[in-house]
Amino acid sequence: MPKIPLQKIDNYIWRIPQNYRHDMRVPVTIFASEELLEKMQVDRTLDQGVNVATLPGVLKHSIVLPDAHEGYGFPIGGVAATDYNEGVISPGGVGYDINCLPPGTRVLHYLGYTKPIEEIVLDDLVTVIDSGFADNSRVLLTLKRRSTLLVEVRTRSGHRLLATLDHPILTNDGMKQASEIRPGARVALFPFEGVEYVEPSEFTILNQDNLVLSKNIMNELRRRGLFPLNSKNPKLPFLIKLLGYFTGDGAFDGKKTVFYGSVEGLEEIRRDVKLLGYSPSRIYTRIRRVKLNNRIIKSRENYVYVSSKSFTSLLKALGAPTGKKTASEFEVPQWLMKLPLWMKRLYVAALFGAELNKPQTVNGYNFEPPLLTISKKIEYAESGRRFLLGIASILKEAGIETTGINYVFEDDSVRLRLQISSKPENLIKLYEKIGYEYNPERRKLGLAAATWLRIKERIINQRKSAARLAVALAQDGVSRTKIISSLTSENVNSRFVERSLYEGKRSDPRIPRNFQRFEEWFAENCQNDIIWDFVEEVHLVEYDGDVYDITVNHQAHNFIAEGFVVSNCGVRLMVTNLDEKDVRPRIVDLINVLFANIPSGLGSRRKDFSITMSDLDRIAVEGARYIVEKFGLGWHEDILHCEEEGAMEGADPRLVSPTAKSRGIGQIGTLGSGNHFLEVQRVDKIFDAKAAEKMGITHEGQITVLIHTGSRGYGHQICGDYLRVMERASAKYGIRLPDRELACAPANSTEADQYLKAFKCAVNFAFANRQAITHWVRQSFEQVFKKSADALGMRLIYDVAHNIVKLEEHTIDKKMVKVWVHRKGATRSFPAGHPLIPKTYREIGQPVLIPGSMGTASWILLGNPKAMELAFGSTAHGAGREMSRAAAKRTRRATDIVNELRGRGIYIKADSMETIVEEADDAYKSVDKVVEVSHEVGIGTKVARLVPIGVIKG
Repeated sequence: MPKIPLQKIDNYIWRIPQNYRHDMRVPVTIFASEELLEKMQVDRTLDQGVNVATLPGVLKHSIVLPDAHEGYGFPIGGVAATDYNEGVISPGGVGYDINCLPPGTRVLHYLGYTKPIEEIVLDDLVTVIDSGFADNSRVLLTLKRRSTLLVEVRTRSGHRLLATLDHPILTNDGMKQASEIRPGARVALFPFEGVEYVEPSEFTILNQDNLVLSKNIMNELRRRGLFPLNSKNPKLPFLIKLLGYFTGDGAFDGKKTVFYGSVEGLEEIRRDVKLLGYSPSRIYTRIRRVKLNNRIIKSRENYVYVSSKSFTSLLKALGAPTGKKTASEFEVPQWLMKLPLWMKRLYVAALFGAELNKPQTVNGYNFEPPLLTISKKIEYAESGRRFLLGIASILKEAGIETTGINYVFEDDSVRLRLQISSKPENLIKLYEKIGYEYNPERRKLGLAAATWLRIKERIINQRKSAARLAVALAQDGVSRTKIISSLTSENVNSRFVERSLYEGKRSDPRIPRNFQRFEEWFAENCQNDIIWDFVEEVHLVEYDGDVYDITVNHQAHNFIAEGFVVSNCGVRLMVTNLDEKDVRPRIVDLINVLFANIPSGLGSRRKDFSITMSDLDRIAVEGARYIVEKFGLGWHEDILHCEEEGAMEGADPRLVSPTAKSRGIGQIGTLGSGNHFLEVQRVDKIFDAKAAEKMGITHEGQITVLIHTGSRGYGHQICGDYLRVMERASAKYGIRLPDRELACAPANSTEADQYLKAFKCAVNFAFANRQAITHWVRQSFEQVFKKSADALGMRLIYDVAHNIVKLEEHTIDKKMVKVWVHRKGATRSFPAGHPLIPKTYREIGQPVLIPGSMGTASWILLGNPKAMELAFGSTAHGAGREMSRAAAKRTRRATDIVNELRGRGIYIKADSMETIVEEADDAYKSVDKVVEVSHEVGIGTKVARLVPIGVIKG
């Protein structure tokens, strides 16, 4: 990437001038040594700092702190203030992680084709599931990041998905992270595979040379972008669908084009007609009476029509049958045969929606052959044969076998029936690749049939394999008893194995007697358009590469990937009156007890502490205070030593989605994963004795406990939900952004107001989470040292947020101004006398807590007036990543790291050995060097250095 010009202002202060890029509203200020600055130029850190400088209403400068590295939208370690009235609020300025899927994952488009997720582009129209029904939505955002570990989820029917550990998948218990899903869980499938997307080659279908139309009709078509019509016209796929359905169940009725069908199917037709720019009628219903064998048969007929002459003319020009279909010649249009398979499929699937019989079994186990029937007068039979051969040709291209055309003669007419092979593998392809358009009931039956057949075939193949293996083992001399015991399973009973030994090679085995008939299975496992399937296997998969995600413009916030429905941090420091000599001999016991008492790792949840949804909403409003007062988890004085006293005002849990609540309800008192940790530390060195003593730190060797975690899945989901809101808001308010990750809304808008109220719920959840962990830390110390936490002097020094947006007042151009300060991976650093500092520390300044990486020092700094002058009262929040997790895995082994740390007197315990490698010391910048810059610049001055003797990682 091109090198960004930098102006050196002071030893540790650098500037990117405002004129570096035409869209910058303010300059960028960087606090860094030359070494740290060089590391920032390896990734997009400085580019992101420049992007932040373009935000509407941004004031003074965009700030890059010494621990900064590339993040989502803002750099992690970035600060910016936007004007109270004219500025914006951006979730990317607070913190957001992306849940992702690996390249090659097939995403289902509304038009029935799939694209690899890495090829999805903005405005692609993908399939979503809304309240159990298939719908469509445009893609608003595409995202990419690196990952080193994936989860593979495989269902009983053989559907398989690879995803990052935190990617949500829809289960019958709501959205769950992939890492939380276990065998036996039920997941939601929409198992339509469609066909692969191929760009059509360009050719003309209709223009003035091959179509004679009145001037008015041509003008109407031009106005709608439908004339001239070529193969790349974005509206052509919708025309193809409507043409296919009309060929089966439509008619020209005077001046109108009429479609007949189910109410649900006609609603889909109306939607597509509107996409073409026409106004369809409402759906009408009438009772029809037909005389059959001297009996009057009544039936209900639903229909919708389009009265536009240009629409009728267009369909006729494209090859729609005119007059009575039994007495007219029409074939599959030749222009259609030049198009890619996914476009031909639209025609065939829509025709099937009108004319192909529904999936049905003979006896509950074997499906009848699908039949496409067309009636013709005898003299037009050849036309009907050519039409069916055209359909068979498209099916063959899709790998679907037909078994010929049957003729049934009746007086002066003939019924021609194209029969599709009923082999299970053929039916699976038919229903998953072609399916039914404009017929939701048959589409659902088809997908259910394919899923049921997949399960049936897998079981038959298991039985085949067992039969072959039984014979082979017998030939090798293995006893009959051992063969039977080793091969018996849920789908292979002992009698089957025994018969295989006696009878030898036979025809294909039958399905077990206890296997459900299709109709029973369908009733139990299909809900609206969703098919529920059981998870059979879950595996972790080593991976090193890019992963992708998309954001859709739909309230459902999901999409279909491989048939599956898929969709705040801070730190607190406690002090004790224990010395290293008291704790070092018991460190193994202490870490093991802490590890047992405080769940850690991705998706970790508490089993010994439960709250109701009502409690969760109270926590969202009252934060740490509610945890103390309702559940007794902590001391009242803890609240006074928290930023915002443990709860930001103005939170509104009504603006938090049910999905976020379901993810958060079991996670209070859990540590999480990644760079989150709990450390038992000793005071290594004191630099400001007065400030240290005020905080309860009196001597070197004293024991402290540092807790670094946030709002877990609750906060992550809130960020995800409102990122989509902000993406729509950016477009709504005409905000031009250099990076879509900076999606934002005007600070005085409804969208920003709702985001802030929901975001505060996440902040308060994080305060409550750390408060609950504090309680179980105290309990753990009591358990090991047989003294009360009070006797051990286990008081809270401070709890401060790392990712936050707050309304504050700062001096800009010698005026006190209200601003929205975004701190992403940054710590508030207010000086002595500031009214927002707890009274305990008001005379010295705010404690600033900067955790290091695993195995290195952490620091306590002190807020300083320079921080207000230079950085909106902010400083660094940690060491900052230097090496990607993938790179860390390539260079180190977990066992080597554990042994090395233990050799340095640091006992570590982790939920995952992967985390140990990814969070190794050399994956991070030197926290000491980061702190040195902060101290020298004056945005946070040194108080004490702390080093770990015991560590818990998620």
